[in-house]
Amino acid sequence: MKFRTALSGADAFLLAVERMMLAAGQGRHLGLTVVELGPGLDVARLRSAVQRVAAASPLAAARLHHPFARVPQWAWTGETRAHFPGSEYGPETGRAAFCAARLNAAGDEPVRLDVLAHADGTATLVMCWRHFLLDGRGAELLLAEIARLADDPAARPQEKSWGPAPARAGGWRTRLGEAESFKDHFYKNARIGVASLAGPEPRAGAARFALEHFSVAETARLAARASAFTRGIFSLAWFLAVTVRAHRAVFQKRGAEPESYQASCAVQERKRGARHPIWQNRVSQLFFCLRREEAAHLEDAARLLHEQFTTLTHARMPQAFATMTGLFRRLPTAWYLRFIRGNSGGHITSFFYSHTGQFLPECATLAGATIRDGWHIPSVSAPPGTGIFFSERAGRLTATISWREGAVTDDEIALLRATLREDLLGP
Repeated sequence: MKFRTALSGADAFLLAVERMMLAAGQGRHLGLTVVELGPGLDVARLRSAVQRVAAASPLAAARLHHPFARVPQWAWTGETRAHFPGSEYGPETGRAAFCAARLNAAGDEPVRLDVLAHADGTATLVMCWRHFLLDGRGAELLLAEIARLADDPAARPQEKSWGPAPARAGGWRTRLGEAESFKDHFYKNARIGVASLAGPEPRAGAARFALEHFSVAETARLAARASAFTRGIFSLAWFLAVTVRAHRAVFQKRGAEPESYQASCAVQERKRGARHPIWQNRVSQLFFCLRREEAAHLEDAARLLHEQFTTLTHARMPQAFATMTGLFRRLPTAWYLRFIRGNSGGHITSFFYSHTGQFLPECATLAGATIRDGWHIPSVSAPPGTGIFFSERAGRLTATISWREGAVTDDEIALLRATLREDLLGP
């Protein structure tokens, strides 16, 4: 028996980005999810749960069909079986070097889960995943499913844990109207000069990253600063403004500040607390733009971004973007990329950014061990060459700074990190 499911709009975009990366010698578009565990991890229970999830996830081993002018699909048969490999490593294995190696691995497995044991009995789980199959929230849901099955060997894996977001009500006239709305917004921003630190041409370079961990006290302090501005409602604008200004510091050091900073922010279609499909990317995007003079002061930048957020959500721009990417799925990859890059001077965006909120809130333990902390390490393409990604666990914020080798120097990364920390914590 044969099975098929259509790519989501986000799937198609990320697949196009990965093909650009492969052609440029940047490798696959991979992400890591890192989980710090207390003592007591039962590796046998973990591996059993992983095998059961893999057996119930044939889409992870499906073949891609991309017929001309039709929506591309994942296809598999009743005999298709996914395999999620992994190994265990001793205390001599350094976590940072191990993660860097995994992020640049050449393997084609959809998911890999490795365990790094530490001398004090604690452990680190490093899960590597293909980005055109999972987003950050999907990676957390996959871990939550593994944790559930590890706790109960008799439990049944989640059935049909895939599928793009269901189509919204409305005919072609409605969809074309939404696509037109997004196109107008996109072209309005495209007319303003934008730049990325890597420059507009794809080029080879290894994936690199650095982590900024904030203590419980520091996280409370920076949250209070954000809340004072947002009045406790929504902090997207604050963290995005901080990210803009970190990049601004590097551009200013180069003496080549762009006319504007433009970035897209993921809007997750999975709601917290609900049981959603794990596989496929289920996000839309909001597109923001700050002119160079608007980024000079943190509070002014955050206020302007918050105003843009309000305007864009009232205009239903996430729905409009989802409609547009749904239509773009039918385009050959080369045409798709030509449109995206051609309307941004080749840069795609100024940088990548996301704030995924609370990390894995569904789980307190994993296979007998307490979850102490966790974060994501997405790789980024060049262009744009850099990205900053936030998440929080147990009252501690983690910022992941990702970049492509050659996009920025070590000194520039040090400046970016220092600016980020200064804006978050204040004087």
